[in-house]
Amino acid sequence: MAAEEKAPAAHAPLASPSRKSIYQRITAFETALLAGGLALFFLLLYEMHRGAGDGFLNPPLVAAATVILLWPLRKYTEVQAILMAGGFLLVLWFLDRLSGVLLPFIIVYLLAYLFNPLVTTLQERWNVPRSASAGGVTLIVVGLVALFFLLLVPQIVGQLEVLASRLVTAFNGFREWMLTTTILDDLEETGLVDKGELISQLNIFVQEQATGLAESIPDAAQRLVRSISSLLGLVTVLSILPVILYYTLKDYPHITQRLIGLFPTFGGQRDYLVKTSRIVGSYLRGQLIICTIAAVVVSTALVLFGVPFALLIGLMAGVLNLIPSLGIVITYVLGVLLMLIFGDPWFVDAIIVVAVLMGESLLEQSVLTPKVMAHQVGLHPVTILLSLFVFGALMGLLGLVIAVPATALLMTFYKAYRNELTLDLSTYGKRPRPRWLRLGTRTPKSEHEGGETFAVNDAPKSADEALSIGEKEDTTRGEEGGGRRDA
Repeated sequence: MAAEEKAPAAHAPLASPSRKSIYQRITAFETALLAGGLALFFLLLYEMHRGAGDGFLNPPLVAAATVILLWPLRKYTEVQAILMAGGFLLVLWFLDRLSGVLLPFIIVYLLAYLFNPLVTTLQERWNVPRSASAGGVTLIVVGLVALFFLLLVPQIVGQLEVLASRLVTAFNGFREWMLTTTILDDLEETGLVDKGELISQLNIFVQEQATGLAESIPDAAQRLVRSISSLLGLVTVLSILPVILYYTLKDYPHITQRLIGLFPTFGGQRDYLVKTSRIVGSYLRGQLIICTIAAVVVSTALVLFGVPFALLIGLMAGVLNLIPSLGIVITYVLGVLLMLIFGDPWFVDAIIVVAVLMGESLLEQSVLTPKVMAHQVGLHPVTILLSLFVFGALMGLLGLVIAVPATALLMTFYKAYRNELTLDLSTYGKRPRPRWLRLGTRTPKSEHEGGETFAVNDAPKSADEALSIGEKEDTTRGEEGGGRRDA
């Protein structure tokens, strides 16, 4: 060869053409654009914190100006991070501003999320067309909601009104008792309290609380009516919801795929979204089943025993059951307190409430939670109990809430990637084998190339033998390559 070719550096880093660092040398114009973009980004944060949006300088306009300034610098990774953060904040701002409009669609999607397994089961197991199964499930959901509002809501509202009136009467009786009791006189003689001042303060407090409680239910109803722009709007929303639910159930797989496509990939895939959705959905379905059974059992038992406010206590037991551990304690305290104040006789009613709640807790802990939750999230009952203890000890109340779905997610990821997580201690400290030997087969690209061909059963017996064969093959290829270059 007349001149030797200059070989490139073996370990020279390869710069990505689409991603650059902002710490490299940039021009003055790019510096000005970056400074303006950062200023507008902080202005966007300030406008969102201030809650602005009605004036000319609103978050969408500031975000658009930020994108205009930073778009020429989008090749830098730091600028890409700023744009992504701004876009994420802008999406949250839009969701907050449009919450009233999006609320019916969110409710419908949650219902479709919960009832989609039923539609899928009817389609796959019983060969029912998805349109027909979606229509049947929609009718069932609408019928259950209608029965709830027509039969149970009037009873619950009536019991709330009775409770409010009885609380006002109880407050008045408590005030009269304070005026006639001699306990305050004895305390005033010791100089601990001033009877007149104490009675005056308590009268003001009781009057304010009684008035607020008596007006809370009508005010809540009025606020609910005022939140709807008109009666026509309410009728329109109620008539559209079943239609939206039907089409959402019918096209749920396609809608879910479209929504998943909006999220970023992890390792080139979006399997983490599918697994997370399946586990969280199963947990929510199981938890709602348990809450519904708890509400029905407690309400039915208290109604049969003739306990006052049976529906309120049952509804409270079902709703508060969403809070692990703490919910049942609150139900006990409120239920016994109501019986102490309004029970007739209070001692018997309090014992009945405690016995019913204890029976429901025993049923839930021994049958419902292990069976339903283990079936829904695929965890063994012992694993569920262990996860509750561990997450509760580490994270408190939040740990109790997220214990079951978090454990299910961890188990899912472990099962999916346990082959990659397996450690082979027998190879620790040994020389690494060539890649072609680990694969078990080496086939040359063409019959003119040198080297050996190994089948799986013909692989070398030891790593030293394999390395010698590999070095011989590399030497042969290097000689052939040098001959071609000389030619």
